[in-house]
Parts: sequence; C-alpha cells; structure tokens
Amino acid sequence: MAIFRLLKVVALLVLLGAAFSVTAAEDGRKLFINLTSDDGPRAAMAIGFGTRVLEEKKMPVTIFLNVEGVRLANKNIAQCKASQEMLRSFIKHGGRVIICPMCLQNVGGMDKDDLISGVTMGGPEVTWPVLFEDNVTVLSY
Repeated sequence: MAIFRLLKVVALLVLLGAAFSVTAAEDGRKLFINLTSDDGPRAAMAIGFGTRVLEEKKMPVTIFLNVEGVRLANKNIAQCKASQEMLRSFIKHGGRVIICPMCLQNVGGMDKDDLISGVTMGGPEVTWPVLFEDNVTVLSY
C-alpha cells in the first residue's frame, strides 16, 4: 500500500516537472565557447560539447576561435580536417563560429579566403554583442 502511494507521488512530481519545465532557449540562456587551441583532442571536446548542447538543450551556441584556435578553420591545413568536419557539423546544426581577425593574421598567417564556409569574421561589432548578452555562459578551451 505504501509503495503505491510513493509511486503516485513520484508520478505526480514527474508530471508537474514536465508541465513547468522550460527549455534553455525559452529562458534565454546561451553558450559562448572560447576555443584558443588547435590541439585535436581539446578542439574535439569543445566543438563536440557545443554541438551536443545545440542538439539536446536547444539553445544558441557560439564558438569563438582565437589565438591558435584560428588554424582549425583553415581549409588548407590537413592536420585539422577532423576539426573542420566537426565545425561544419556544428554550423549545420545551427551553431555560429566567429573567428578573431587579428589572430587570423598574426597567429595563423591567413586571410578570410583560407576559411571553411560558414565561419564569420569577428570584431567588436560581431563578437561583443554575442559575448556580452544577458544569460550567456562562457566556456574556455
């Protein structure tokens, strides 16, 4: 008899939780991933995490490539092909990739023609509005 009462309470809590749950996107939360490295495992973790958040949490995710991380978006670097495929998948799932233009030149020795498609050139007018919005969580890799 007590077990049935417990099951009823658990069922009621589950139903109430479902009725009052709000997705991350509905409450305005966003994720900003700062990726400073072109190290394969580190990049895979950052990009994979961002893609999974897009798929499961249904919230906006931006990956900011800077310092050595800019090399990941260079279509001419064969060692970064796996990361480039992950970035393409991330973009396909609705993610946004912004790249630091100063790092692009200073660290990568690249220009915008070297980038995989879908990567946005950053700058204060592009990066800051995404980074400094309300309800933004920042992860750094």
